[in-house]
Amino acid sequence: MIRFMPALTAVFCFGVTVSQFLKIRFDFIYFAGVIFLVFSLAYLKRKIVFGVFIILAVFALGGAVLKNCAFLPKTHISNFAYYQNGKIYNITGVIRSDPEQKGRNCRFLLETSSIEFDRFKYDSRGKILVNLSYPQELRYGDEIILTGTLRRPYKAAGELNYRDYLERQGIYCLMSAKLVRLKRHAYSLAGAAVFVRNKIDKVISDNLSPSVAGIMLAMVLGEKKQVAPLIYDTMVKTGTVHVLVVSGFNVGIVAFVSLLFLKILRVPRKARYILTILILIIYCLMTGSSNPVVRATIMGAFFLCGFLIEREPDINNALSLAALSILLANPRQLSDIGFQLSFASVIAIVWFYPKLNAFLKAEKLKNKAIRYMIQSCLVSLSAWLGTAGFIAYYFRIFSPVTVLANVFAVPLAALITLCGFTLVFTASLLPWFTPYVGAVSEAAITLLLQLDTLVAGVPGAYFYLPA
Repeated sequence: MIRFMPALTAVFCFGVTVSQFLKIRFDFIYFAGVIFLVFSLAYLKRKIVFGVFIILAVFALGGAVLKNCAFLPKTHISNFAYYQNGKIYNITGVIRSDPEQKGRNCRFLLETSSIEFDRFKYDSRGKILVNLSYPQELRYGDEIILTGTLRRPYKAAGELNYRDYLERQGIYCLMSAKLVRLKRHAYSLAGAAVFVRNKIDKVISDNLSPSVAGIMLAMVLGEKKQVAPLIYDTMVKTGTVHVLVVSGFNVGIVAFVSLLFLKILRVPRKARYILTILILIIYCLMTGSSNPVVRATIMGAFFLCGFLIEREPDINNALSLAALSILLANPRQLSDIGFQLSFASVIAIVWFYPKLNAFLKAEKLKNKAIRYMIQSCLVSLSAWLGTAGFIAYYFRIFSPVTVLANVFAVPLAALITLCGFTLVFTASLLPWFTPYVGAVSEAAITLLLQLDTLVAGVPGAYFYLPA
């Protein structure tokens, strides 16, 4: 199984990729997959033949799952909207994202349940991106009625397409609404996670300066909207922008702190693992369930389940399971830049780092500081080898200085993230200590930005590639 799971995941991804370019009917791929599966069961005792048919079945499954995404039900909201017709719609639905306030407008995702126009009312399903004027106080999970215009996003040529990006997220329509009537407030696990997220956002914003708070919010909650464009651009040039993404490190901190706290409370071992998995799920919802967090959460849950049943987990299986879970839910994520960079970096570290570490025999160095610096460089080099091609292709930039920049960026990012969690903890339980934690956070983030700017100014630090 250790070698079989990654292979099946790769075959599934290949099936999704091939299906994007071939005009093959869904029913053909589906029945082919069923036939391959039946043959694999018939040859269960012949390992080679069984393996071949299982691979073909998984390949067909990848294609079938992607083709199935193209079939939208008759009640899907996209069937009621046109590119621009000015028609007024009344739509009922449930808010499925934290409303984002901007002046007199706010934006959020709405999962629709019914639509009414021309005096007729229809059941509907699907998500729409809403821009609401003069909103009431809304929150995740509220059931509301909107009145406004509905349209499909335009598809522009020759650029990273916004319409394709939205469709990969399952969003097919945009709505400009002028009136909202709140039907009921709802409570759920996701709603509770958003509530906690907003509280953490307020603590960080109230105790740090605006520019520093933007960096901290990105590292702790994955909220990059408050990061200054100049800072973001500098980090892209040096290849350190990944520190602004909530990923496995953050999930690891949450898991470690949760296990330690539950152990102090003398919670039984198995209960600690189960509660920690629940906490990781809540943290995943808090940070917006981005691909890196979902991947890390699934891997973390997989490892904790291994300890729960007293079996040693395998990182290759955990990584494969995370990829399959995301792609089975939405195979279009395979084309998403964030998905590709997230998994490419981890795969590269798992693959290259042990080989580079063994080649340089870094573990045998007696000086711990030198050993740590070399191993940090090797981790950064491994991640860079895995992602440099994707970054050059999508962003048309090549940064030779990335490995050097990450030698200081990664440890500082770890310190800043720990300061962020500590700031939230002290603000709740030890408010008198909060200013001291805030001062350390300010100093660490300022140092990170200054060093990043210094490295970006090195001649040949980055090159823009021709389009």
